This record gives sequence, C-alpha cells and structure tokens, in this order.
Amino acid sequence: MKSTLKIMFLILTIVATFVTVQNVSAVETTDVTGTIESISYKPNMVVVDGTEIFGIKFNYLCNQYTICLEEGDPVTISYYEFLCQDGTTKNMASTITVGDATIELRVTD
Repeated sequence: MKSTLKIMFLILTIVATFVTVQNVSAVETTDVTGTIESISYKPNMVVVDGTEIFGIKFNYLCNQYTICLEEGDPVTISYYEFLCQDGTTKNMASTITVGDATIELRVTD
C-alpha cells in the first residue's frame, strides 16, 4: 500500500511539474514603446505608458551594459503574460531596447 501511494505521488509530481513548465513557456510577446513613468525595485517593475512590466534586472543592466534606467527614459519592452502560482498574471519582460541597444532578458521559446 505504501509503495502504491509513493508511485501515485511521484506521478502527480511529474504531471504538476510538466503543467507548471508549460505555463512558464511563452510564445507570444507584446511590445510597449514609451517613457518610463515609474520604477519599483521590490519587486523589479517599471510602468511604461500605463503598462506594468516585471522582471527587469536593473543592477544587471546598469553594471553589464551601463544602461541605468530612470523615470522619463524612452524604452521599448517586449513582454509576455506569465501565470503565477496564485492564479494571477504578470507581464514579464523578455527584451528591452534603450537607444540602439537591445538586451535579451529571458528566452521565451
């Protein structure tokens, strides 16, 4: 009986992992172009023309590419909808373009 329960638990864990991975992978992105209205560091989020976009690593951009974002900066951000475990969705940045530089923040396919 214990062996059967362990096997069922293992199968359920594998199925749950597969479903979670499917929700994370995104194929359709949306672009927003405009100026940064506000920046939040906890969580990392910007608002561009009324759209909240999460997942921008400000320190990484500033240290690695010398792109230090500030309110009022013109940007283009590609993002996708990410389904969180609590059932809410967030717009997650996949690329950001500042001036002539386009930085890939995460792979979406």
